[in-house]
Amino acid sequence: MPEEGPRRARLAEGLENFVDEAEAAVKSALRKSDTIGENLKETLQGALSSRKNVVMVRLNEESLDRVDELVESGVVKSRSEASAFLIAEGIKARDDLFSRIGEKIDTIRAARQELRDLMGNSLEDQDEPEDDKEGADQADANETPKPQE
Repeated sequence: MPEEGPRRARLAEGLENFVDEAEAAVKSALRKSDTIGENLKETLQGALSSRKNVVMVRLNEESLDRVDELVESGVVKSRSEASAFLIAEGIKARDDLFSRIGEKIDTIRAARQELRDLMGNSLEDQDEPEDDKEGADQADANETPKPQE
């Protein structure tokens, strides 16, 4: 049984190392959870600030379950807050897509304005009274030609 002493010492040392690593892991997790909690709080505040617009949506069961999980967990107070948060996060996650969409919309708006301008000019030409046109044609005809030099 002389081997029992070194064996116990190794076991005790291994347990101490395990406990030390577990403590370090718990401390690290707590620091990270504080950071995650702060980030989540900031994200929620950003998503929920200045909510002035009302939008009615229909959700499938899976989406509704996720919304309800946020409410049940206490992360948000209502389905409305959960939906606003998820929409804001979805927009942030697909920012590159929305940037491209925005560029295309700008192009479409410019084309629409150009068409309105063209149609406005065309309509203005049509709105000119016939009498004015005849008078202008008659005035042109009555002018005496200028001698060429």
